[in-house]
Amino acid sequence: MVSAAPNTLFVFAAGNDGTDNDEFPTSPANIRAHNSITVAATLGRGEIAVFSNYGKKSVDVAAPGVAIESAAPGNKYITVSGTSQAAPFVANIAAKIKDTNVNLGPQEIKKIIMSTVDKKDSLKDIVKSEGIVNTSRAVRAAELSNNYTLTESIERAIVEIEDQVEDKSFDFHKQNQIKD
Repeated sequence: MVSAAPNTLFVFAAGNDGTDNDEFPTSPANIRAHNSITVAATLGRGEIAVFSNYGKKSVDVAAPGVAIESAAPGNKYITVSGTSQAAPFVANIAAKIKDTNVNLGPQEIKKIIMSTVDKKDSLKDIVKSEGIVNTSRAVRAAELSNNYTLTESIERAIVEIEDQVEDKSFDFHKQNQIKD
């Protein structure tokens, strides 16, 4: 699948079993390719959600995935939780990166996303990047990559853009929401 579209970045949800994908592989999340990225769900901008699959080797990044307002039929919105909510969060960042620098390919977009995360002690040994995505930092790195090497762009973005702050109004009891 991913080899048939080498110029596309595939964003996969890690799964909602609360298990280690390194030990118990799940498909398509465990596809390892230069043009795929696998996403775990977090509770706000903090710890991994209790239901989220994880994997130090097989899950690349984490993104918010609990109590996400999502579109529903009938022009309505519902609140849902799951790695399938975290994955579109990352797909949105990838699209913003590509919009900022159309010359970046999927491997470079993946590198930006993974290298610009907010490192979290709670995600060490849980996801490969040890962090949660930082949209502003990733987009800034893409912007800088129009004039600098990718490595230098990432380094500059890390210095320029601070970690995102946890929303203190987040209702942590929403973690028990039904997963999609």
